[in-house]
Amino acid sequence: MSNDKVLNKSLSIRIATNGLSFCTYSPEEEKPFEYKKVDVQPTISMAANLKSALMNEPLLKEQYQRVNVMIATPHTTCVPFEDFEPELAEDIYYFNFPDSANTRVSYNILNNSGIAVVFGIEKNIHQLIIDDFPHARFYAALSTIAEHIRNAEKANKKNVLYVYLHEREVNLYAFSNGSMLCYNSFPITAIDDCGYYILNMMQQLKFSQVDDSLRIIGNTGKENELHSKMHSFVKNVKVVDCKEEFRNSIPGGDSAIPFDLQTLLTCGF
Repeated sequence: MSNDKVLNKSLSIRIATNGLSFCTYSPEEEKPFEYKKVDVQPTISMAANLKSALMNEPLLKEQYQRVNVMIATPHTTCVPFEDFEPELAEDIYYFNFPDSANTRVSYNILNNSGIAVVFGIEKNIHQLIIDDFPHARFYAALSTIAEHIRNAEKANKKNVLYVYLHEREVNLYAFSNGSMLCYNSFPITAIDDCGYYILNMMQQLKFSQVDDSLRIIGNTGKENELHSKMHSFVKNVKVVDCKEEFRNSIPGGDSAIPFDLQTLLTCGF
């Protein structure tokens, strides 16, 4: 492969608690964008699943100029930038997640949002990535989603709460005047759990159920059910259409691609 082609190639890897996927972009190729979800074996660790993918997936054996790795984990916390000191990142992380053994602590600085995002990566996973891609850059899913929402809401003078629905977890992102107020993540077993956390956060932040907005994102197949339930409590509720949200992006808003991975591809890191 020519050096010119390598210079234009990028790889993005998404690692979640129960999932692994990646996409490549090479404008020199006939098929410039490719996305693949890896079937993980639940009986072995995610590190073992990642090792198998790195050994067996042909696209993960190629050379790339840029490699971005997204860690989709609830073990993430935010610190106002003016209060953040990099040398204290580990102390901040372990204060919030004291039971996190075998974890490498990292952080992202979001200059536009004025926050630092501190998150953990399993050491074995970090080492596997670095062994194959020494210049890989690591991001928390919170970081790319927060930047994407900020860009989408920067002209909005009202409050908006984004709800990212997963199978067993819900992430809440609260924004006001285009700036993030807070973030939290909660385990769920049913859609009704989401309603409780949403209304509780709106109450705590004094969001109006009439004037302010609720945006639902995700690809679990239950987003419309949540929309229907929340419409009884919040006037302005909308399920975000990936096709419309990312219509000008590289993947074109393919709903099969996780929302957070699409924000990694568009947020400009």
